[in-house]
Amino acid sequence: MSNYALNEEKMFADVADGVAIIINSETGIYYGLNKFSTNVYENIVNGASKEDILSCLKSYKNCPNDIEISLDNFINRLLELNIINKSDKQTKEIYLSEDLANFNSFTFDLKEYSDAQELLLADPIHEVKEETGWSPEKESIGYTKEETLEREKKVE
Repeated sequence: MSNYALNEEKMFADVADGVAIIINSETGIYYGLNKFSTNVYENIVNGASKEDILSCLKSYKNCPNDIEISLDNFINRLLELNIINKSDKQTKEIYLSEDLANFNSFTFDLKEYSDAQELLLADPIHEVKEETGWSPEKESIGYTKEETLEREKKVE
């Protein structure tokens, strides 16, 4: 069985209105998926195996003959972009929508965007440590205590 999970060390992901936006916190590049791809992606990161997803898709009336190749290409692209990693996480629960599959003609669509790269990388969230939450020690943002004190003096 082939199982995967979101690469939480590098990626932030959110699904809004059935569309996934995935941000690489190291590069500032973000990715957008169509609704069908999002539906499959959510099942992947929730621990559904590639084989179970494929079996479910093949059961749909309008499923194309090359769905296995398309699914493999989609998963390989997610792996290549470090969006997902192999995982031991497993679930038998699959929530795939035949309506979404038909709506997007069983087409996996993953688009890459770099237009907000500078803004995303400038966002201080990239310097926050998991242990310290949203209020990191000043040293965690890349300055020594001495540099931080000098900067604070200049602001006063």
